Amino acid sequence: MTVLVSRLLVATVLAVFLGTAVACDSSGSSGAITGEVRFAREVALPEGAVVTVRLLDTSLADASAVELGRDVIENADRLPVRFRIEYDRDRISDRAEYTLSADVRHGDDLLYVNDTVHPVLTRGASRNSDVMVVSTNPFDTCVEPLPGELHSSFRDEDPPEGAVLHVRLVDVTEPDDPVVVTQASRGDLDGFPIKFELPHEGVRISRHHRYELEAEIVVGDEVLYHIPRAEWRRTVLPHCPNADLRLVNDVFPADEFPEE
Repeated sequence: MTVLVSRLLVATVLAVFLGTAVACDSSGSSGAITGEVRFAREVALPEGAVVTVRLLDTSLADASAVELGRDVIENADRLPVRFRIEYDRDRISDRAEYTLSADVRHGDDLLYVNDTVHPVLTRGASRNSDVMVVSTNPFDTCVEPLPGELHSSFRDEDPPEGAVLHVRLVDVTEPDDPVVVTQASRGDLDGFPIKFELPHEGVRISRHHRYELEAEIVVGDEVLYHIPRAEWRRTVLPHCPNADLRLVNDVFPADEFPEE
């Protein structure tokens, strides 16, 4: 009886051990990658939008990427949105390269997609990663005024009474056909730095275009300050600058720095 009990006890312990080992092996073969799909700013998505994030084996440059897992977020209402991709660890090789891709669709329309590489898992890359996406529409309609600030590093004197600031944001993608995107004027210039806001209604900013900020401080027809050179007027704009990202530049005395 004692021998039988001992055998049953050993069998039970062995079964529990094997079951635990199998469970551990099963859980050990699966992994997960988490992160957020992000745009340059928080953005609302149309009703019914679908966000898809994929884990891809992109080791072979001359072959199609192999999908190892995906997460589909249906009815996403805005970006950023969190994702979680489960994958089989047994399919991961330290010698291979793995990346994340993401897209946002509304029906058949592609709204956002990543245009940069987001490596994960191997070759020093993190296991988790956010994925930055860009709009497939090259233009983004601004919803906030474009704020700015002008400085003068060459004279300590303030603009004289009656001085007026004229400022323009110009699309110079086609140098022979520049387009004024938005403009504003203001008087009552107390002194430098001079803050201004460019109207935003109808303003469309493209990450593919080049922009310059033109500014003049005048009294009547006389130009006192301006930005005389194209390279000094050059302005790098993300989609829709806001109060946290001002258009900052210097103006120069027109009598010391004539227009070139």
